[in-house]
Amino acid sequence: MSKLMFSQSSLVIIKLLWSKLSKFLTMIFRPFIQPRFNKQFLFVPNFILAHTSTCPASKPKCGASAGKGGTTSIKKIDFKRAEKSAPCRFGFIPEEWFQFFHSKTGVTGPYIFGLVFVNYLVSKEIYVLEHEYYSGLSYVVILYFISKKMAPGIGASLDKEVDAEIAEWEKGRADQMKVFETTIKDAKDAQWRAEGQKILIEAKKENVAMQLEAVYRERAMRLYQMVKGRLDYHVKKRRTENKLHQKWMIAWILENVHKSITADFQKQALNQAIKDLALAASRVK
Repeated sequence: MSKLMFSQSSLVIIKLLWSKLSKFLTMIFRPFIQPRFNKQFLFVPNFILAHTSTCPASKPKCGASAGKGGTTSIKKIDFKRAEKSAPCRFGFIPEEWFQFFHSKTGVTGPYIFGLVFVNYLVSKEIYVLEHEYYSGLSYVVILYFISKKMAPGIGASLDKEVDAEIAEWEKGRADQMKVFETTIKDAKDAQWRAEGQKILIEAKKENVAMQLEAVYRERAMRLYQMVKGRLDYHVKKRRTENKLHQKWMIAWILENVHKSITADFQKQALNQAIKDLALAASRVK
């Protein structure tokens, strides 16, 4: 029965604590959740609406401009994910919360606020320090000493595993890079071979052109020789015909001359020839 009453009372306390905390968080974060409301309708002090160094007052606005026909062109804001998470204090409290108080209360303001807030919760019995609280303190102390004493060794072993995993990934990436470099080199060699094939094809084309030119000149020379031979044949034929004509003409003339010479004419010619020879012999003596 006591356990049941204890659980019911703890439940009531948790509900009450959650309602107070939700109201407080709603009061703080309402300007960020509903930014379109005016300040006069927000039941929060003005310092809560102030911007910190990590939350600049001059936020980028959507560049909407009215165009023709009532259309608007909206410029999309490029949100980039931060490479590193925001700094924290005590391992779980964001640094922005402290910066929020620095501009109004100074450096010690967040700590004083936390102390006063805890004192308020304890004094109003919103948060009752029961057995679970002291157990939680014991757990925190134990975890603190474990983190201080055993965390370096655990962190080193985990770092070794992470380094081994990273080294394996880097090795795989390096092997992949080598494969890609080999592929690129092979592609360049293939391109070089393709260029060589083009040059070889051009050389073969030039060789074929030279062979065709040689065959053409050989056939032209053969044609020249054949034409020259035929012309020489016609020249020789013409000369032979002329010689035969001359021979026939001489024979015909001699034949006609012999026919026209009589015996008296031959005797007179012979006597005249003897006289000429005698006269020539007397002159020589």
